[in-house]
Amino acid sequence: MKLAALFLSAIVLTSVSTIVLGQTETSSIMRLSQSIALPGIQGGFDHLAYDSAGKRIFVAAEDNGTVEVVDLPKAARIASISGFQNPHSMLLRPGSSTILVTDSGPGASAFISSVVLKKIRQLKLALGANCILFDSQHNRVYVTAGGDRVHQASSILQLINPDTGETAKSVTVSALHLQPMALDRATKRLFVNFADQNAVGIFDADSLQLLSTWKIPGCRKNSPIVFDGEHHRLFVVCGDPGVLFVLNSDSGSVKASIRTPPDPDDMDLDASTNRLFIPGNGSLNVYEVFHSDRVALIQRVATAKDARTGFLLPGGRRYALAVPASKGGTAHIDIFDVH
Repeated sequence: MKLAALFLSAIVLTSVSTIVLGQTETSSIMRLSQSIALPGIQGGFDHLAYDSAGKRIFVAAEDNGTVEVVDLPKAARIASISGFQNPHSMLLRPGSSTILVTDSGPGASAFISSVVLKKIRQLKLALGANCILFDSQHNRVYVTAGGDRVHQASSILQLINPDTGETAKSVTVSALHLQPMALDRATKRLFVNFADQNAVGIFDADSLQLLSTWKIPGCRKNSPIVFDGEHHRLFVVCGDPGVLFVLNSDSGSVKASIRTPPDPDDMDLDASTNRLFIPGNGSLNVYEVFHSDRVALIQRVATAKDARTGFLLPGGRRYALAVPASKGGTAHIDIFDVH
């Protein structure tokens, strides 16, 4: 038997009580509190971002070519910003009136005004601009681009000035499909998912030089990634069939693994409770992570098909999940209270 098959066969599935779609038991960690309709939005979503000052959620409606803006206190959409092709990720910075939006279309990445909620300037990012990671300490943004998404034989990793949108550094990466990133500020290492290689590339955060590549046995289509510096570990989720791997962030060795929903787009770590939140195709799972690196599934909430994008709001008391329109239904944002 191959190593990958042996590794996957060792993954233990945790049993949980039956949960009705969108509802949980009274004692559960997550409970659905409201659904905010996004009428007229068709197709899938990509990432979400939160404006703490305005209490607004920005949603990249990737297939619709818009950025949707939801006012949480009003529980309503307040704007639909058009002019995009395939928006993917957004950067909102405290005190800044501009929002950086990556779009994989040619010349489609742009700055949005957080005041008037309109596009104000196009950005000259590489074709296929997709994932972003903000380094607040140095006020710089890492952006992935290129690759198979735009029919290119390699990918691009860029370092962007978030004030101007100008490219400070750009390198070519020998991978076809780059996915989300994580940053270890203490060692100045940037972790980048090479989804087509089932591996994580480790770059120097300043020079963007590739330092090493870690293959993950049993992993396919790795995407969500979270760095836990306190415990020297890296959480990586592989989408096919859906497995969370816990890696030693110093060596890349696999410490633990557990099944997740298939094809998730996001993952959040609440360090105060040692919980991971992973939305995938058909369910939103909550895991407890122990200091020993053991991971246990503690709640599974059944969700609609393709509801794979969500995030934990600052403070860790609420979770937002983007739900695409089903046949005869309406796209919406589900808000869960977290206990």
